[in-house]
Amino acid sequence: MFSQNLSFAYEVTTNSGQDKKSIKKENYFLDIAEGKSVFRSENDKYYDSLRAKTGRGLGTPLNFNQLYSRKDKLKGEIYKTVTVPLILNTYDILIDEKLDWKLLNDSATISNLKCQKAIVTYGGRMWEAWFAKNIVIQDGPYIFHGLPGLIVQIIDSSNDFKFSLIYYEREKNIAFFPPKKGKFLSFSQFKLLEENFYHHPFAELESSGMKMVLADEKGNKLSWDSRAMSQSMQKTLRENNNPIELNYRPDFK
Repeated sequence: MFSQNLSFAYEVTTNSGQDKKSIKKENYFLDIAEGKSVFRSENDKYYDSLRAKTGRGLGTPLNFNQLYSRKDKLKGEIYKTVTVPLILNTYDILIDEKLDWKLLNDSATISNLKCQKAIVTYGGRMWEAWFAKNIVIQDGPYIFHGLPGLIVQIIDSSNDFKFSLIYYEREKNIAFFPPKKGKFLSFSQFKLLEENFYHHPFAELESSGMKMVLADEKGNKLSWDSRAMSQSMQKTLRENNNPIELNYRPDFK
């Protein structure tokens, strides 16, 4: 398997809001090739393919709860990649929190694979993982890795984040589109960036002189109300302030 490009599809269930009502399901892909892997949504994988072919990508996130990540196993480095809503500036955050796994004797069949249980703490959350030893790849969804087999399912104790393997492909020609990369930030710097954006979400766009146009679903232009739009964005950020790295949750007040 190591001689081939591999693509593992996961169903990712997230609850981005603290009210436990903002449930979302989306397909993500863990693509592995040449000692590197990238974990990204189906949309992000498509946008990366556009970027590789045309030099341009699309897609605008509306909040900071993003699960895009990449691993370089040869260098032992893992990065979380985030894109600022609206502005589209991209940043890389080095993941230096050690995953101190505890292997348990529990077993179960998940996604038609015989799995063993393990637990770990990451990002201020406790996680329960199930890994398949017969898929000898020490990788998994998002930043998770290091178990003696592929992580088939992992869920946090609050049921806010769940990653479940759907299927995988073993083909030589799986498209491994280069992942997006950005400037380096620490988690503390990223938290400050989020809070600054919250207070002035359109400041950078307005200072650039970019003309902003608002339209309805029929394409009819509407008047731009900067204060109203800022309040709307702030409301969206507050309602989705349940990041996977709970220990770095920004203060949106």
